[in-house]
Amino acid sequence: MNISFLTPPLVEGPKIAFFVPLPKFLHQVPLAMNVGNGEFGLPVSMTVVSSWFCMFILFMIFKVGTKKLEVVPRGKLQIILETLFVFLDNLVFQSLGKYKDRFISFISCLFLFILSGNILTFFPIPWVTKIADKSIFIHPAFRTPTADLNTTVGLALLTAIVFIGTNIKQLGLFGYIKNFASPVPILLPLNIISELAKPINMSFRLFGNMFAGMVIMGLLYKAVPAVVPAPLHLYFDLFSGIVQSFVFIMLSIVNIQSSLGDSVND
Repeated sequence: MNISFLTPPLVEGPKIAFFVPLPKFLHQVPLAMNVGNGEFGLPVSMTVVSSWFCMFILFMIFKVGTKKLEVVPRGKLQIILETLFVFLDNLVFQSLGKYKDRFISFISCLFLFILSGNILTFFPIPWVTKIADKSIFIHPAFRTPTADLNTTVGLALLTAIVFIGTNIKQLGLFGYIKNFASPVPILLPLNIISELAKPINMSFRLFGNMFAGMVIMGLLYKAVPAVVPAPLHLYFDLFSGIVQSFVFIMLSIVNIQSSLGDSVND
């Protein structure tokens, strides 16, 4: 029996993990793919599987951590969760003031999902694949979901819906559209480009940093495999992952704050 250890890929697209079988009448839907044996299926990529895993882990952590809540916490997990909540609560309050309660849930979920996705590959979770000739390959089970542009664009669009919706709620639809022509109408094209650039900037910033880290680690594993790249996971996965999570939510808060205008200071 031949056992091989596969290092993280240098560059890898959204690899398909499995197919969800589709009935005949759905074979013509845009995402349906022929899996090669005459059957059609809906492809589920490793990015989606990794995202599901992150959500499951977060659900379990909060399920266990809030099972036996105490007024004076003695459990380590409750202390950690309360510390995290206080940090996010203060962060949102300092920027959004009286609107904190409206956005704290969204910002917290955004931060936790991005953070868990960014640092997912820091933990050595193996996956074993058996080949017909009895060869066994051991490789990383998951890939960083935020190193996939589909994920970061989705997160940025979600944030854009929130801050544009907030702006429309504050100014009204006509006021929001009219605002593009202020302070002078000649700035209309620049204001539209500026608005469109916000989600693009957020999505490509997060994707670029996490994807670059994945490529650098792939190069290191190919150049000096095994021991040398391991400590560098502390920087490229853990440190960079935490920083980029913080940067993304700060950009989200700034955009929401901009949509709220001067009413934040009332």
